[in-house]
Amino acid sequence: MFTFPVEPDDLLDERTRQFVALGIPRPVVDRARARITDMWGTGAGSWVPVWAAEAERAHASGDPLLASLCWGAARFPCLATDDRRAAQEHQLAAYLEAAPRFPVRFQRAVLNVPEPVPVHFFQRRRRGRGRSARPGVIVLCGGVDTWKMDLHRLAVATARATGLLVAAVDMPGTGESTVPLAPDADRILVGLVSQLRRAHGQPVGFYGISFGAHWAAKLALAGHVDAAVDLGGPTGLTDEPVDLLNLPYGMPGIVGNALHVDEMPDRSAIADLLAGFSLREQGLLDKAGAESSPLLVINGADDVYVPRGDIVGLAGRPETTVWVIKDAGHCAPERSSQVNLALWGWLAARLAPGRPLPRLVEIAARQPLRPFLGEGSAGQYA
Repeated sequence: MFTFPVEPDDLLDERTRQFVALGIPRPVVDRARARITDMWGTGAGSWVPVWAAEAERAHASGDPLLASLCWGAARFPCLATDDRRAAQEHQLAAYLEAAPRFPVRFQRAVLNVPEPVPVHFFQRRRRGRGRSARPGVIVLCGGVDTWKMDLHRLAVATARATGLLVAAVDMPGTGESTVPLAPDADRILVGLVSQLRRAHGQPVGFYGISFGAHWAAKLALAGHVDAAVDLGGPTGLTDEPVDLLNLPYGMPGIVGNALHVDEMPDRSAIADLLAGFSLREQGLLDKAGAESSPLLVINGADDVYVPRGDIVGLAGRPETTVWVIKDAGHCAPERSSQVNLALWGWLAARLAPGRPLPRLVEIAARQPLRPFLGEGSAGQYA
């Protein structure tokens, strides 16, 4: 693990919208930003101490969930320093303290697949005393710097909106994962999906965000899941390579830490690494056919991280729908409410056991998104 050059002001320019969307009030973000002068140090104006103070303030006021989110900001963007690793431990402790007040049923478990994978389960509370059918399962996975506890709001909302059992996990190489990011790290996720399918006896899907969506596409093309959503995932399908070393906002170092290396690889090594992640180079596009699973691919048209070809290149594959969102960036946060409503309908229609969502309801769920679909959108009901 290693630190790398990144200016905190630049990082906050890009991430303030995200921190607020995750649940940290804008005044808290602004207060922290006004005090932060250094990214990696330990002084009073350094990133971790400033966010730690906000976490402690939230905890003292009786809000452990906000404390957890602030500890999550403190450990951001990766576990490259001792104080960030300690911040993640504080984040988990505050999160579990907050759990009894969640508006859904919550359980934490560590599943061996065979590597240990901590999983946070969220399920809509049943009304009345009657027993309903066991729900389908959706694995929720973030990217290289936004991990399962950071996605609390989305996990809760997805469970409540779809009725599915949400199983939130950290992507390989991040958070509580014990294995580094690598082209074959999907073996962990394949094992997890298999274990969830055996345990619950219901369809299992995968909802991946950013780099986590790379695994969504791979699992769907290989037929390991019953359905998958790829929101902003790199796939290596385009002839336009990702110039990782020139990506903004510290992304080269963030990815390097997920790889669990001690320093940033040189350009030649990076090219080899990225080639290894390419789903085209792995032959998955050639193999995808009858065995592939339904796949929904979504991203903003103006993503600065992932080439558009990585998204639209999947159009035309069996059971694949592509939504390109106009005037939106990486993972289309500008239209998150419309995107989530539409993808929840898509997921429920494919994973709800016994009582699949009627087609007209699924179509209705995506109507608010239709005005924002741009060139390259394709597939059923696109």
